[in-house]
This record gives sequence, structure tokens and C-alpha cells, in this order.
Amino acid sequence: MVPPSLHVVRPNDHIRFEETPFYLADRVVAWPRGGEPRRAAVSAFGMGGVNAHVIVEEAPALPVREMLVQDSHVVRVSAADETALRALAGAYAERFETARDDWETADLCHTANTGRSPLEFQTAVYGRTAADLAAALRSVAAGNAPVARVDIDLTAEEAAGRTGSTRSTTTPADIVELVRAGYAHIDWASLSAKGARVTDLPTYPFARGSYWHTTDPAVVPGPAVAASGQAVRIEWRARELAPALAVAPATVRLVAADPEIGRALTTVLRERSVTVVEPGQRADATIVVDAPGSRTSQDGRPIELSGFWAELSSTMKALPAHGTLLWAGFHDVAVHPGERGDLSPERAAMAMAVRAAGAESRKPTAVVHLDPADPAEVHAVRLAAEYAALSAGPAAGADAGTVVAAYRRGVRYIPEPVPTPAGPPYALPASGYYLVTGGLGAVGLRLTERLIDRGAKRIGIIGRSVVDAESSAPLRELAKRAEVEYLACDVSDPVALAAVAGQFGGRWGRLVGIVHSSGGVNPFGAMHRRTWGDAEKVLAPKVPGSLNVVRLAKEQGADFTVLVSSIAGTQALAGRGLVDYSLANAYQLALAERENDAVTTVTAHAWPNWTGIGMKADASFSAAYSLSAEQALDAFFDHLRSGGAVIFPGSAPATPPETAEPVESVESVESVPAARAEAAASTVTSTVSQAAPHALPAARTGQDVARMRARVRDAFVQVLGEDPGDRPLQRLGLDSLVIAELTTALEQRSDLTVDPSLLMRARTADEIAADLAAHEAPASHRPSTPDHEDVPTSALSALLRPLLEHDGQRGPGQA
Repeated sequence: MVPPSLHVVRPNDHIRFEETPFYLADRVVAWPRGGEPRRAAVSAFGMGGVNAHVIVEEAPALPVREMLVQDSHVVRVSAADETALRALAGAYAERFETARDDWETADLCHTANTGRSPLEFQTAVYGRTAADLAAALRSVAAGNAPVARVDIDLTAEEAAGRTGSTRSTTTPADIVELVRAGYAHIDWASLSAKGARVTDLPTYPFARGSYWHTTDPAVVPGPAVAASGQAVRIEWRARELAPALAVAPATVRLVAADPEIGRALTTVLRERSVTVVEPGQRADATIVVDAPGSRTSQDGRPIELSGFWAELSSTMKALPAHGTLLWAGFHDVAVHPGERGDLSPERAAMAMAVRAAGAESRKPTAVVHLDPADPAEVHAVRLAAEYAALSAGPAAGADAGTVVAAYRRGVRYIPEPVPTPAGPPYALPASGYYLVTGGLGAVGLRLTERLIDRGAKRIGIIGRSVVDAESSAPLRELAKRAEVEYLACDVSDPVALAAVAGQFGGRWGRLVGIVHSSGGVNPFGAMHRRTWGDAEKVLAPKVPGSLNVVRLAKEQGADFTVLVSSIAGTQALAGRGLVDYSLANAYQLALAERENDAVTTVTAHAWPNWTGIGMKADASFSAAYSLSAEQALDAFFDHLRSGGAVIFPGSAPATPPETAEPVESVESVESVPAARAEAAASTVTSTVSQAAPHALPAARTGQDVARMRARVRDAFVQVLGEDPGDRPLQRLGLDSLVIAELTTALEQRSDLTVDPSLLMRARTADEIAADLAAHEAPASHRPSTPDHEDVPTSALSALLRPLLEHDGQRGPGQA
């Protein structure tokens, strides 16, 4: 006889114990609770020999837990090999995404940390919420976070040393680093929230395989590399910092906007025998740390960059020849998509300018993007480790000696380019109008033509130039195929831009899209000779100008905005000699990342050299970063609405490049003056190297040669920061920018017109001195030596004149 408190359940019956009603076949049956727990008997008798009877009882009611006060959690993932570990991390991520509240999150962490056996491989993540933990676990599953083999003999002190810390602490970030260093003796139970319970977690992902025959293991391809000319995006991949040797005693000038970070970093550096000197004093290295709340704009306008420009210029001047620079900031990259709304384009531009300035001055440079959520002590440990690695030498693959890293939730990331597919298909509507800024430039005209080719019927073109007979000829040609009107306007003036858009809109209706190709470029030269007034001319169309066109497009509900930018905003090597241009283009790329949305896509195209427009590529930087105009125009439409920052690396020409010379029919391409500058200088190099050998003049003797030798060596010290001594000049790596700087310095000291080819022909600095002394006027006829900081003289102008005849004379509003 069945007790009254039991209910007989037949096969295929369905029961829910958590609610009072339960289901019996297709009927709902009331089940009174009474004074006893609900119990049920389940029987199974089958012809196959099954003979089972089970009594099940409802679980006891759980006590109500108080509000959870723990503000962060650590989750360990352990497995027999790395493949299983990453698979388990992915399964954990899915489970954490279903957590209903903070207590369930704490229960999941407690179960993962104490309810699973430790195996040979391990990693850990930390976060404040279940969503944070799920994102970090997915990073592990994707291969973007490090995994360590457990070392049971590793002490906490040794593990802390591997992570760059001199002591073991108990913050979540420190625990994660210890685990990722292989440390096996974490007290996991102590990390559980008080009152946490064991709950369900995904089961272990046992390896599947057949063992009755032998086959070679499949080769898993690594990350795809962009094909020649293919567009790429920057993704952040987890990469541990390589262990560095102990830092040799050195002096560091520390400039920290946040006093708390400054104090913490000073303490850590001094513990490592590094002497921290006061600002203004000479030092072997400089560490600059921005503050999360500094340089913010309260009125929606771009952050003022003039102070930054002066700070960076003085910093680069103060660094000695062997000096290094570490620059750290906040909100200057979006490592994860959810960070784009907090991205500061101005700070991103600052970080890129630091990289370009470091590459230009040949100083090892690191740019570190810090996590605003981390405390000052954690920032200090991170920066000390990055400084130690930088002092040991730039990492392999660093862009022109610059290293870039970011920290998020205890994980170190570095940027890597990955191929990106074309954007969604888009047909240009025939109704409405399109706005092209800088439309009289070479690039602007070509893009306008392509818009018409793809169906645009009405195009408004704006620029700062006044249309004359020569510049109006292309407009007349365009007007044969579509309605085209030109209006003079400075895009950096939002009121003027809105007024022009109002005129076009009143005539043609809706604004469909904007192509912003306005821009200008200063002459190729070192940053420390560039005044802020000159730099501001380059920034005007690309910083306030880009912000103005993006706001206009969004206000009017346009489908797209494309910012014509340059790889100078993403590669340090491309920004050498044009740091201000690098700053401006980096702003555009970050602005597109922040402002892109589902209504108005905002895309910034980082272009390399367009061959056939401006200077033809020579054996120089542009030869390795070039696209044909047709390739570029096709790629432009492929990524018209891709959104965010899209980079076109370009490729070296398939055929040997011709000698660089201006293209008379069109203006130089605005997007890559760095490439043209390198090409111009390399043309000089190529011409000299192919010419017949020149016999050096007979050397003078006595005081004339000794005095000239001292001036030559002084010029090398000014530009390179070191005396070359008797070393062959070919081993010093004198490129076009250095040759231009040395030529200027030599002219200033000798009062002679110096042929740049002399620096390429001479074998040593003493041969240069002998040549100059042979051409020097007698002492009685020589004027006094000019000041070392005078502006460049004739040789630099002669070297760069082919480049500057067009670009140096254009206003910043023209392309």
C-alpha cells in the first residue's frame, strides 16, 4: 500500500516539484503539501530486465542569504591540456551569462574554484560581474589569454617576480597573474564569498578521438594574414610580457598627472634600484602617466592639444641619446567593443603622436593603455614591468622601435592587424545629395568621380580654395555627368559648414552621405622644429573638421560618413617627420570607432600611398605601402559602410619603381605625405648612389680641419645624440630624415651649403669634415657661426623642394 504522502507516477509522467501543481500526463493534478516534504515513487519495469524503483524527495527550502558584499570574483580554469582548458572556458562563459544575480555568480565561482580537481594546465580571470567574467572567459576560449603549466615547486615570490612584481599581494589582478605564471598554491576556498554554495557547472570536455589507427594530427592554421592590398582592422590579442632581466641601475624622470599613481610607481621603481628624479632634471628615461580625468572637454569640443604638443616636444628634447620613453594613458583605445563609447579620440591621437615621435628620434618607446578600473598600485606594477622590458630592448616586431600594450581586467593585450571583409552591400540612392569636402584635391576629385560612376546625381563640393579658371575645369567636366556645385567653406567652422549644408539641402533635399577628404600637410621635418602654430594648421581640417562633418551627418540622418585618413595615424614609421600629421589622422581613426552607429555609419579609411597621384613610389617607405588609384577606389566602395577604422596596408609594386617625379596633371595625394617625403629623399639617395664616384677634396691640415671636425661631430651629437667616432657612416642607419637633419646642422655650424650626397659618399665623419674644410673660406672672411636652433637652410629646402612645391603652399583645408 502506498503511503498517503506518496503519489505513484507512471512511466512518461511529468512532474514539477518546485511548484504546488504538477503535471500527470496531460493533466494538472493538485498535490497538497501537508506537513511532510513532497515525495514520489518512480518505478521502471521492462521486458529487457529493467527492475527499478526510486523514491524522490523535494529539496529542502534554502535559507535567504543577505546581500552579497563581495565586489569582485576570481575564476580558475584547469584542464589536462590547453585545448581542453580553452574549450572548458568557453562552456563556463555560456554558464556565467545565464547567472540571474550576484549570489549565483558567487556560487559559480565557488564551484569552479573548489569543486573541480586541479590539473596540469591552468589560467584564471577576474571581474566584478557575471558579464565581466563571461567576457574574460571568452577571451581565454578564443586563445587571447595566456595559459600556464602548473609548477608545484614555484614559490609565490618567484611567481611574483615572473609577473614583474617584487611582492605577492592578494588583489584579484595579482592572483590572476600568479596563476598565469604557473603558481599552484592559491587558497581558493578563501576567495569564495561567505555563504557560497556548490551549483551546476558545465562538465569537463573530454577529448574525443579514435585510437585503432594512427593518423597525423591536423594542423590548425594560425591567424590569417591580410593579403596584398586587403583591408585590415586592429584587434587586441592577449600576450604576456616576456620576462625581463633585472633592470640595471638607471635614472628616470617621472611625470604623473595622478599623484597617487606617481607615489606608487616611485616606490616600485626604487625597490628595483631605479633612481627617480624630479621633473626638469636629466635622466636616462622618462615615464609620463596621464590621469583618467585629465584633458577632458566640458563643452563637447575637441580636447585642447597645444599643451600636449609642447609637453611631448620638450620631453623628446630632454631625452639623451640612449634614452627611452614610456607613455601611459587612459581611454585611448577600445580593447573590447563595449569600450568604444568611452574612447577619447584626442587621447588616442596623443598616444599615436608619442609613437611617431619616438620612431622619429630613434628612441625606444612604449605606449601603455591602462585600465581605469585598476588601482594605482596595480598600474605601478604594470608600468614598472613595461619599463624593464623596454630598457632591455624593443620586442620583436615592434613598429619602428615602438611597443604598444593595453591592460584590461588583469590581461595584457597587444594590437594585431586581422583581415576584414567588405562592408554590407550598398547602392547609392539617386535622390538627395552627397557632400565631398576637399573636393578640389586629387583624392577628392577622384572620389567624386567614383560617386558619380556609382549613381550619385547631385554632389556638393566644399573647400577653402577660391575657384579660378584652372580649378574650375575639373568641375565643368564633372557637371557634364551630374549636378555639381562648389562652395567655399572652412570645415573647421561648424556654423559655416551648417550654412553650406543648408544651401545644398534647400536645393537638393536630403543629405545621403559625406566624404571628408579635406586636409593639409607641413613640410617634412623633425617635431622639435615644428611650432604649435604650424601643427595646428594640419589638425584644423582633421580634428575639429572631422568632428563637425560627423555631427552634421548624424543631425541630418545621413547614411554614411567616410573620413579619408592615412596609415600615418596607425604606424609609427609612417609618422616620422610628420608627427603632427600622425596626430591628426589618429584622431580620425578613433573618432570613427567611437561615433559609428546603426543609423549613420562612420568609417575612417587609413590609406597608404596612391601610386600615380602625387609622387610615384621609389625605393622607400611608400614602395612598401602603396596602392594603385583603381585599387584604392574599388576598396573605398567596398568599405563605404564598414564602420569604424579600416586600414589598407598596401603592398610593394610588382615591378621595380620608376624614379620619383611630380605628376603635373594632378595635385599630390593628401593621404600619405610621409611616403612622398621618403620617396623624394630616396630619389636623392638613388641618384647619388648611381652616379660616378666623386673624389673627395684634398684634406686641409692644422686648425681648420680640427675645428671643422669638432663642428661635424657636434652636428652628429645634436641629431643622433652620439659621436660616431671612426665608425663607418653606413652602419649608422642614416635615412632621409636623419640626412636632412644632419645637413641642416652642418650648414648651421659651417656656414656652407652642404650637399646631402656628401653624407652618403663619405665613409666617416672625419671625411665629411675634410670635405667641408676644403671648401671653407679663409678665417678672415668667415661670418660668425649661426645659432644651432635656426630654421633649416638651403640644403634641406633643396632636398625636399620636389615634395614641398605643392603641399607646402596649400592651405590646410585643401586635399
